[in-house]
Amino acid sequence: MINPIKAGLQREPLRFFEIIFLSLMLLSLPSLEAPKNIFLAAFIVTSIWRQFKTKLNWSLWDSIFLIYISSAFLSALFAGFGPGDEWIGFRGMLFWSIFGWAVSRANYSSKEITWIFWLAILSTLPPLVWGLIEYMVIHTKNSLQLHSVGHVNHSAIYLGIILGAALSGSLSVWPGKNLLKKLGLITLPILFFIAIIIGQSRGVFGVTLIRSSLIILMIPNSKKIKILAFTIFAIVLSLMPVMHSDIIEKQQASQNNNNILSDRNRVWAAGIEAARIYPFLGIGNGNYHYITPDKIQASVESRGDVYNPDHYLTNSHGHNLYIMAFVERGILGLMALLIFMGGWLFVIIKNYSVLKKSEQGSYLWGASLSAWIITCGVGFVNSTFHHEHAILALLFLGLHLGFMQYHDKIKVR
Repeated sequence: MINPIKAGLQREPLRFFEIIFLSLMLLSLPSLEAPKNIFLAAFIVTSIWRQFKTKLNWSLWDSIFLIYISSAFLSALFAGFGPGDEWIGFRGMLFWSIFGWAVSRANYSSKEITWIFWLAILSTLPPLVWGLIEYMVIHTKNSLQLHSVGHVNHSAIYLGIILGAALSGSLSVWPGKNLLKKLGLITLPILFFIAIIIGQSRGVFGVTLIRSSLIILMIPNSKKIKILAFTIFAIVLSLMPVMHSDIIEKQQASQNNNNILSDRNRVWAAGIEAARIYPFLGIGNGNYHYITPDKIQASVESRGDVYNPDHYLTNSHGHNLYIMAFVERGILGLMALLIFMGGWLFVIIKNYSVLKKSEQGSYLWGASLSAWIITCGVGFVNSTFHHEHAILALLFLGLHLGFMQYHDKIKVR
């Protein structure tokens, strides 16, 4: 696969290096901290340089990306809790957003898209295998984590997006493949699904069941293949008790303690109270951990209410995508987020009838849907859309948007 791509790109050296940097970034993304940042920066600079040398056409999605970035810039410039980490937080958001923006405008060929798509999926396997060894064999970790993604919930979000992409890819290219390739295609989503079960993130697990069912139903295939896919997932679910997974016990313990949300309701209450202090532009990107009980108490008492510490719990993050946006970037930032996610959902729904007609369009649609559902669905109970899983989600959105610019060239199945 590399040789045809390399042969085509040698006619455009800048484009060649852009693909190289993107590939190296994807290989490093779940595994190596410093290299992924270096290659991400190199990709962004190279891609923007190449695109500025060509004719620039402004689209609605260019405006959406700009609005989202601008809201983060304003919350850093007028941060309520500044000086703090608002510019560090903005820098992260700027890099993730520009990355997705650049991919959406890159005009990659069908072969390049195929390479990028499967590389993003397969690059997850080495850190996943090592994470399983650390957790289940040598016991150096108390949970399943991807090395450079980190915390169990963040790793689960990353795996949730990857599972949807792998499932979409497998179902889309399944017809016509030989037995060996079909075994490989069927193994990938099974492995990622098992990893999510072992990971114990109840939010990702629940949303994954809904998302996987949608993908199986909506990716064009015969009823026989759909039934086979549902059967395999059902078998995996039935084996949960022997998978070294405590997800069921974790849920039961929360119910027995009358704490199903694991104190998230108290974290959310603290976040919403903090948002009252600077409601328009927020406290600043990355400043959530500066929320203290004293600040919450002062806010409550400033309204003449009685402060009850049992109702609030301060935390390093808000365990909610929307509350985080409201607290750190205010009403303006929350509106920008809703515009971004609403626009994403709109293109998923609008483009389905076109994308399902082709093999590549089908799996790009499924990967984009997966990234949106995990980001927005799990976002109700966890802080999604940042760091590695934001980059991954924006990769699949960018490929989706870029592919649709040339939908008239789609090769029908």
